Amino acid sequence: MQLNIARWGNSLALRLPSHVARETKLTEGATVQVEMRDGAIVVTPVRKRFKLSELLAQMPKDNKASEYDWGKPQGDEEW
Repeated sequence: MQLNIARWGNSLALRLPSHVARETKLTEGATVQVEMRDGAIVVTPVRKRFKLSELLAQMPKDNKASEYDWGKPQGDEEW
């Protein structure tokens, strides 16, 4: 795929077609990593890596799991 580079202020910009943005799940304001590899420009989406402690900290304090009755054994399960 060939794209044109455009001027954006004192910088250069590359517009991504909408189907490329959709396939890579990029949206306006997304962060990307730009690298040079053997004279090529490689653009990689940066995905946030979640930590379990961060996710658990967002849970409401009153969110208590309860037991669930799956019913009587149906086969050779060990209960």
